[in-house]
Amino acid sequence: MGDRVWLVPLDQFVAAWNDAQTLDEAAARVKELARGNVPRWAVMARVLALRKDGIALKELVRSAPLHT
Repeated sequence: MGDRVWLVPLDQFVAAWNDAQTLDEAAARVKELARGNVPRWAVMARVLALRKDGIALKELVRSAPLHT
């Protein structure tokens, strides 16, 4: 299920992420591009991998606060 996130072409993934205002928006757009279920954790995993490789991705706000 999480593997679909890696099938989205890099340029489309980066555009979807950088055009979004929230993590939920970005995950929804990546899900559309992947044409299937893509969990938010998989989107974040790809974002972290891309940042580690030097790809510039903007910081997004969470739609809901973390549970304490």
